[in-house]
Amino acid sequence: MNCASAYSSPVARRKDQAARRRQLTQAARRAIAARGVEGVRVKDVAAEAGLSSQAVLYYYPALDDLIEEAIQRALERFAERRFEAVERSDDPRRALVEAIAAGLPAGADDEDLRVLYGAAAYLRDKPALGALIRSLTDRQVERYRRLLELGEARGLFRLADSSEAIARNIVALEDAYGLYIIGGAPIANEAPDLIRSFASMAVGSTLDPPPT
Repeated sequence: MNCASAYSSPVARRKDQAARRRQLTQAARRAIAARGVEGVRVKDVAAEAGLSSQAVLYYYPALDDLIEEAIQRALERFAERRFEAVERSDDPRRALVEAIAAGLPAGADDEDLRVLYGAAAYLRDKPALGALIRSLTDRQVERYRRLLELGEARGLFRLADSSEAIARNIVALEDAYGLYIIGGAPIANEAPDLIRSFASMAVGSTLDPPPT
């Protein structure tokens, strides 16, 4: 008998376990987006993953651990989306427009942002995750601040306030309009224009919408 065929290697087992955990965090993210953090049960995650509840509990004996991992992954995906948008252009005006577009939900069914907005109350009792959210906000503000100062240094922007104040206001507007969109308000198409309008006044330069 070939022992290699009878037993998987430790490396293969680790890869299988990592893949299963990814599958379960994705399923948990979908369940949270659909039902809210407080409404998610093990059976909901199992149904989303196409597995049994026992299989979910094998990898995550505590549902809270799985929920926290799903929220953290949604945070990471959102951060990646924001920062990739900024990196696509070396023109601060275009980068600012792209960053604003990437910071808003695509619609009420935007999975990652439904998870993040819906997790607000849950995070109050989770200091580590709360700190992660605050860190993400600080990184977004910092990225905007750098863009604003780069545009000013190149003579493209005439800032009406400090770069810090403008950056924080843009992030706050994104959060506010994002909540409206996730809540079903029909402003998903209008919100980027409204934030760009504020940003245009704040930087003293017309910011055209991104190409379609």
